[in-house]
Amino acid sequence: MHKHFLSARDPKIQLEKYRPQYLLDFIDLYKKVDHCQRKADAFVTLCIKPAVEEYISRHLGTNIVDQVLAGRHSAEYSSRNFFQYNIQKELLQKEDFQSFVKFICKYEICVKDLIFQHILEEMSEDKALCKLKSQNLKVIVNKIKDATERATKGEDGVLLPDNKESITELIKNMHRHLTKDISLSEEAEKTALFQIQSTCHPFKESLIKSLSEMNEQLEEEFSKSEDITETVNKLPTKPQDELFSQVFGCGQQCPFCKVPCEAGGKKHEKHHAAVHRPQGLGRYRMVDSEKLVETLCTTDVNSARKFRCAATNGEWQPYKEFAKIYPDWLIPPDYTREASDYWKYVLVKYNDRFAQEYNAKPADVPEAWRSITREQALNGLKEAFNIKD
Repeated sequence: MHKHFLSARDPKIQLEKYRPQYLLDFIDLYKKVDHCQRKADAFVTLCIKPAVEEYISRHLGTNIVDQVLAGRHSAEYSSRNFFQYNIQKELLQKEDFQSFVKFICKYEICVKDLIFQHILEEMSEDKALCKLKSQNLKVIVNKIKDATERATKGEDGVLLPDNKESITELIKNMHRHLTKDISLSEEAEKTALFQIQSTCHPFKESLIKSLSEMNEQLEEEFSKSEDITETVNKLPTKPQDELFSQVFGCGQQCPFCKVPCEAGGKKHEKHHAAVHRPQGLGRYRMVDSEKLVETLCTTDVNSARKFRCAATNGEWQPYKEFAKIYPDWLIPPDYTREASDYWKYVLVKYNDRFAQEYNAKPADVPEAWRSITREQALNGLKEAFNIKD
């Protein structure tokens, strides 16, 4: 950022950047001619086009969010519960252990990757991304043309005189009319209009023509651009982040079992989840035996058990007093609550794999868990998220 700041203010760099423009200006001055259209083209190329591209980029992220929410995956994004259900159902069907590890340990990354795939699907269909860019282009070009027409009159409503000095007033008025939509570079403006010899009215007409040509040029660029991933990754508003925030809220996970917070939106006093998981899924193990912990957080905060971790600096802390270490989490003590059949099934099926992944020993799972079938696990998932067949 510091280097960019210095570069933008280095006279040598700036002169080199605009050398072709200054050369053409010098030739015109030497020949005592003024190419009004060339000056208008330069103003559009150096000032307006970058601002238009920035406008499109600024709005495109929100446009993509709206399209995904209304597209083929609209049902999934209709509620947090339904999306969570679909993700975990897919994990169960894929039977890929590393996908479970990613979902548990890197929840936000996992979900955003899935959202990104939905974005790619939506934007690939029927050149949707190109159409969104074109829609934004049409909006801003119409605003600029309207501002240009309005700028030919002063604040008193009287048409500006057709002289060279009025061009400065024309540009000033354009700035004023467009201030809410785009920002034009004053440095580039000075370069584009350097030694202009034209008068106001012909320059305005040339400007309108140049805007139409810019519109056609950008339309052609949009139609040839096929790298959706690159386009989305360069947007100032990342649609995958916006969708995650809208549908999943804060993305925080329980410090013990890694279940994600279920509170809506970013602003809530406490993180909470209705049903927690066996803590071994979140890497917790018994110190003496090194076995993964099969009990729930809600059970242990109602017991005399203790825990220790990096957050406690390795010191033992009673589960009952977990709020001293994790004040942002609400974990109600309830020894009667059980994990869903879904996570019981997952822990039993991949017990040895989780132990190996977490450098621990397999959990001592209750014998009753071993008889849970995949169908029962799926039913447990439906029950947990209140999904009706």
